[in-house]
Amino acid sequence: MDIAIKRPILVGGLGLSASLWLLDVVHHMPMDGSFVLGAIALGSGLWWFRQQSQRSVVPTVPKQVQVQRDTIDRALERIDGLIDRLLAADSKADAQAEIYRTEYDLLLDSLERTDLRVAIAGHKATGKTALRNCLQASYEPPSLTFTDYSDADLVLLLVAGDMTASELNHLETLVSEGYQVLVVLNKQDQYTPMDKAVVLDRIKGRVTERGVEVVAIAANPNPIKVRRHLESGEIAEFFEQPTADITPLTQKLDRFIAEPAPLVMATTLRQTKVLQQRIIQEINLYRRQRAMPVIEQMQWIAAGTAFANPIITVDLLATAAINGQLVLDLGAIYGQKFSVDQAKAAAGTIAELTVKLGLVELASQALGTVLKAHITTYLAGGALQGVSAAYLTRLAGLALIDYFEEQSLQATTELNFAGLGDRLQTLFQQARQGLALKDFVTRALPHLPAISAAAN
Repeated sequence: MDIAIKRPILVGGLGLSASLWLLDVVHHMPMDGSFVLGAIALGSGLWWFRQQSQRSVVPTVPKQVQVQRDTIDRALERIDGLIDRLLAADSKADAQAEIYRTEYDLLLDSLERTDLRVAIAGHKATGKTALRNCLQASYEPPSLTFTDYSDADLVLLLVAGDMTASELNHLETLVSEGYQVLVVLNKQDQYTPMDKAVVLDRIKGRVTERGVEVVAIAANPNPIKVRRHLESGEIAEFFEQPTADITPLTQKLDRFIAEPAPLVMATTLRQTKVLQQRIIQEINLYRRQRAMPVIEQMQWIAAGTAFANPIITVDLLATAAINGQLVLDLGAIYGQKFSVDQAKAAAGTIAELTVKLGLVELASQALGTVLKAHITTYLAGGALQGVSAAYLTRLAGLALIDYFEEQSLQATTELNFAGLGDRLQTLFQQARQGLALKDFVTRALPHLPAISAAAN
């Protein structure tokens, strides 16, 4: 297949930039750099506005909800598709795919489970051990068994008073990860009836909107002083250990044990999502191995183009063309289908972000400092432009990889590059802190045509 058909943006863009360079040589430049940059910004701005208008800006509170069987079926079907993608990404992944299929079968079988698995969580001194002892005395396995988070159908989150910020954060993390949680106020015997009502009301106010219920218990009540009149007429005082009061909790657990299916389905869905993410991460590992050579190729094209045509307008057009083709090529590797117009708009957004974040100036300064160590190279015209163009292209490619990998984990196809700016900035700062820039300059110089020829 002809390369112009395979990479229409790259071929068309570089062809246009070459034409403009020739026109500039004979003093017939049709437009200046500001015009091109403005066109790029305008196109990306319109695309950016459309994407931003589709986003929800209302923050949501994690809420535990009832899980429907069809939701689990769709999640399990996705695992089937992901295993097929894994095999497509790596022809040698048969053994790992078989492991994933076995785990898939186990998840399907788990939907028939009738026992209730409980995990007890909470800060120190909230009474976790005492509660476990009480529940073990009250229930026979296998109706109720204790486990860690990964297999838990229900997490009992113990608190000894009004919830602290860290306890509330812990609750939100559990709910957002798909756990079913019951908040248990322990040590209620240490409160007066009025104080207990106030504390319970405060806790309910914090967790009700998250779909979480609260019960109050005393798993290990404090000893109470008892006075007894003896036959001799004397009064004896001693401490007596009250029996544990966990009835509000056992009433809840009895209902769950009688009908465990809703909690079991929630557990299966959570574990299914974990398996999905493990498979996706492995797929992305192979995708990244395929993506890096594409980035390498494009960054060296950018280097050679900018070095040969050190004119602002030509450089901008070439960079936009290269980034647009980069979006198409990387998108194809990561299963993201883009039209040519979408790829051009994404490239415009990358160009706009690069300028707004000041990465062009920062990269030029940082790379210029490194290039000064190569006196002959530094004096060569276009060397800095070539290396800078290559490096910014690499940053764009790495940011796109991060974006596509995040998209695959979220199982969404919505195109929204709003987070690319943060990725670009983070990647650049990480490179500045180490020896990455020096290493990049050393690798880039042979790809600058005149310098490479001189070296040979």
